[in-house]
Amino acid sequence: MAVALRGNLEDFGIADVFQLVGQQRKTGVLEFSGLDGRRVQLRFDRGAVVSAAPSESRAHESLGDMLVRCGCLTRPQVDALHRECEPSGQSLPRLAVARGVISQAEIDRIEALLTRETIFDLLRWSGGSFDFRNQPVEHRHEFETLLRAEQILMDGLRMVDEWQSFADRVPGDDAVFDRTGTFDAYRNQLSDSGLRFIDDAEQIFALVNGRLTVRRIIDLSRLGTFDGTRSLAALRDGGVIDLTDPGKLRNSGRRSRARVLPRADVRHWTATLVPLLLLAAVVLAIALHRPANRKSDAFPISRSEFALVRDDYAALRVQHAIEEYRFASGTWPARLQQLSETGILTAEQLASEQGRPYYYAVRAEGAVLLAPER
Repeated sequence: MAVALRGNLEDFGIADVFQLVGQQRKTGVLEFSGLDGRRVQLRFDRGAVVSAAPSESRAHESLGDMLVRCGCLTRPQVDALHRECEPSGQSLPRLAVARGVISQAEIDRIEALLTRETIFDLLRWSGGSFDFRNQPVEHRHEFETLLRAEQILMDGLRMVDEWQSFADRVPGDDAVFDRTGTFDAYRNQLSDSGLRFIDDAEQIFALVNGRLTVRRIIDLSRLGTFDGTRSLAALRDGGVIDLTDPGKLRNSGRRSRARVLPRADVRHWTATLVPLLLLAAVVLAIALHRPANRKSDAFPISRSEFALVRDDYAALRVQHAIEEYRFASGTWPARLQQLSETGILTAEQLASEQGRPYYYAVRAEGAVLLAPER
């Protein structure tokens, strides 16, 4: 008969719990409850960590939120997937891959990010309680690819210790930074040891634009809170970014709301509107020819089919413009605004119909267009 493992974090610390589960090669679910009411769950397979996430009212809720925050999916897409999960009997990640809205490799990366973020946050708790339940844990990972609890604990404690040395340079998730120099200037001042994190810093620098908050930059970079904050602090120390004046942000917001769209070239509007009109005609034709007495097996979506098609077309136009820029210049654009500066797109086309700007990042697999900020 299995003995229950539960207790108070003041008497038996998080590190002790991790070591016990890891050394005894336990399989089951470990739940922590914080002093502020938060709860997180860690799933173990023979002492190795399978996943970690906040405790949820519905399955994969935190994963869905992280997919939206990282720009992988939009909120309407995630909400629609959640609605279909129960009637279809499939999980959100499996359904998302089956619907073709995201790849399995991308799902795996975001799940790994969610696990790292959850554990890093957990290790900074000041108190609470824990409860371990021995039970089977299903997952699709090869056991050899899972990290042992002891390894994750060692890495996590190192990060918590280093966090104190730079966290004060980034005042909070809602802070906004703007560029005050070039990335080449930052690169030139680095020693050999600083070059270890140069790729992270460059990825963060590309997202700093005087509008995005710290939290949004870190989420879109997909580096995680520790690595993202470390890069922001290093860039600030290097003198190439600094906090934006709140008054400047307010004035910028007023100017953007009062902006009058310039008169567009007739050929430009023709090229833009004709495909949209054709897509609208296709959607209308499908709707008119659908049998009235046929029950739909699809889940309800609050947005109209035309709005979804229009948004997909707009995003595809930006993706093609990014590739056109690279073809013409030989490099990816450092920021999307270069597409309008070179005349490939207008400034208005770099934002969604609702006025939310697109963002993009260059990853190993190429340029990835990120969904507009929600």
